[in-house]
Amino acid sequence: MEINTHHIQTTKTARYSTYGILSSKTKYFWFVLHGSNMLAEQMIYKFKEFDPETHFVVSPEGLSRFYVNGFGGEVVASWMTKRDRLEEIHDFSVYCSKLFNTYKTQLPRSSRTIIMGFSQGGITALRWLHHIKVSVDFLIPYACWIPEDINYQEGKSQWNEMCKIYTYGSKDQFLNEKKIKEIESICKAGDLDFYTEVYSGDHRVDKKQLKKIFKQYIEH
Repeated sequence: MEINTHHIQTTKTARYSTYGILSSKTKYFWFVLHGSNMLAEQMIYKFKEFDPETHFVVSPEGLSRFYVNGFGGEVVASWMTKRDRLEEIHDFSVYCSKLFNTYKTQLPRSSRTIIMGFSQGGITALRWLHHIKVSVDFLIPYACWIPEDINYQEGKSQWNEMCKIYTYGSKDQFLNEKKIKEIESICKAGDLDFYTEVYSGDHRVDKKQLKKIFKQYIEH
């Protein structure tokens, strides 16, 4: 018996969370991607100390959901797996671009745009920007791997037109010294010029570090 695998596109309803008030007072538009085994609102909580009148935050949720304990308990989301990876990359890239542009067209012209991805969300952001042209002022890959299979010189987005800040905690259980050196080699080979900010913390988004990056790179 011969088994053939096929693909068909179908409409899917996505879920996302927001924080802040989008208006003429909005100065900063954040588009933040959560990590694996997380939900959109978990990223939003990290911005609760930001001024909702000047900061507008959108957090899309991954298109794949599952129970964290196998068959029950909390429901969490993921962006991609190794199964049908190219199709998943295309699907979330189209989804993120549609959502990003929906709000970006409503922003005041002077607003600054920031894409931040934590852990798997950081990898997702990099693959999205490689797959589809996105105009953004700041890119923050947060405690994530840098995909080595991307040709950053041939991506759709213009990497040299955005300020790129890579940040991670010195106690991150997934980013040891060997992994960081590998990431540095990938960035050098891909001609990716990142500012690197290391702080004392583990594998999570640190609100103080987020504020520091904002003050140091974005606000001024």
